[in-house]
Amino acid sequence: MVLRRVTRHAGRMAGAILGIAAGMALSVSMISIMSGFDHTVDLSFSVVDRSDVTVTFNEAMSNKVVLELRRMPGVIEVEPVRNVSVVMRNGVKTHRGAVNGLVPSARLYRALDSDTATIEMRKDGMILAQSLADILDVHPGELLTVEVREGRRPTLTVPVAGVAQTLLGSPAYMDLEMLNHVLREPNRVSGAYLRIDDVRSSEIYRKLKNMPSVAGVSLKEDGRAAFQRIIDSGAGAIRYVMALIAAVITFGIVYNAASIAYSERARDLASLRVIGFTKGETAFVLLGELALVTLLALPIGAMLGYWLTFVVAKGFSTDLYQIPATFDLKCYGEAAMSVVAAAMVSGWLVKRDMDRADLISALKTRE
Repeated sequence: MVLRRVTRHAGRMAGAILGIAAGMALSVSMISIMSGFDHTVDLSFSVVDRSDVTVTFNEAMSNKVVLELRRMPGVIEVEPVRNVSVVMRNGVKTHRGAVNGLVPSARLYRALDSDTATIEMRKDGMILAQSLADILDVHPGELLTVEVREGRRPTLTVPVAGVAQTLLGSPAYMDLEMLNHVLREPNRVSGAYLRIDDVRSSEIYRKLKNMPSVAGVSLKEDGRAAFQRIIDSGAGAIRYVMALIAAVITFGIVYNAASIAYSERARDLASLRVIGFTKGETAFVLLGELALVTLLALPIGAMLGYWLTFVVAKGFSTDLYQIPATFDLKCYGEAAMSVVAAAMVSGWLVKRDMDRADLISALKTRE
């Protein structure tokens, strides 16, 4: 009886399947995005930044300060960095940001592409994030005007050595030695990443804060908490609202499909009860149809959700962070379970209405 109903009303069943699949796709995309936000935080502070402390100086200083930091008790490793505030121009296209000068084969703060492979610093120019290259409409081999916004404020012409799909934001990288060379300020650093002994972290933090040349000291856990607050505000906070909306829409679609099927077949189901079918057997005729439609909708919804995730991830990404659209079976499993749960609750509500139905009233329909 279930199969006969499905085959005789193929168009209507297809509409119900697509509706439930759309709800499944929305659930997949929102659960994947929520997972993507958490993945971004983990990548930022476990894979990209593997330091314990970040030190920022008042101004660019001689790299001899790195030796002083290394001599501090409890400091295990020090890695210098120079971040220069700039405005990058390519014709009428501009971008205000910073050039990050990193040492070759950096260990504590690494430049990584979207596949978490190391971006090697080049001696022949800067490496731009793909998103930044798109903003400036510049390609490898072309020249970029860089207006420095600190120190002597020189205007530089720097070749673009390469473009990379980065994990976070829209950075511009240069080899530290080359950056100092083009600025004509050799052996300068603006900060450092430190790996320290956790037992002496409080002592090291206090000593660093008391150094007159230090503008700021950031512990990794504090930085992680601050980054989490940024993600949880603005567009990031909307993901929770969207996830709730996705759940409500999914339930609404499934319940609506079940209710319409029941209203269309109320007289037929009442007739089955009259001729001797039990409540359970009568419910199986209708709920079996709902179960079949739901099962057919799950793989379609998974495929639609896969593509929708890329669209939603792009919408949530900003200049500060890129939300990855990842294929995580756990997300698809959770979305499928939410659809199945919605179908079960909808089925229970419809069965309750069926059990309460007045058979005589249901049979009194106009011919």
